[in-house]
Amino acid sequence: MDKNKAELIARLMRGRDEWELLINHVGARRVSIGRISGHWSVKNIVAHIMVCEQYLADRLAEIARGEQFYPCDTLALLDTFMAEFGYPDFESPMISEESANEWVYQKYKNVEMRELVADELHAFEAILAEVRAMPPDKLNQQGLIKKIQAATLDHYRHHAADIKKHFKHSVLRNS
Repeated sequence: MDKNKAELIARLMRGRDEWELLINHVGARRVSIGRISGHWSVKNIVAHIMVCEQYLADRLAEIARGEQFYPCDTLALLDTFMAEFGYPDFESPMISEESANEWVYQKYKNVEMRELVADELHAFEAILAEVRAMPPDKLNQQGLIKKIQAATLDHYRHHAADIKKHFKHSVLRNS
């Protein structure tokens, strides 16, 4: 295995472990407390990360199949994309980051945390599987390593800072 690819996988696994530990630290009773990151709760943050990871996993799968992805450049294409995939085209100039994030918030605000965590883990595992299967030369093209780090590690760090600021102590659990 290519050294850069092996290092990326190791960083992804370490970052993922830290992210999961942090979410577990918050505890089930506190995941719906709002205003952790803007008006978002930890649950909303997990939904946001899940959708961004699913978006990346699907784009990586397209690259692996040799398909070319073109961001939606009309509102009709964006609507079709969202209907087909169930999330916004985060690279489209037709939707702002704020609007895409609000769409995710509205869609997932009433979904159970357990379901969000399972879907988010599935999306991460899909990214990891694509990275493992992708030839190193393809992984080093198109800025993929930076995109993968941005959607996972950088995203975890960004939101972890807000979560840590609000939840300095873990919940006491009954034995």
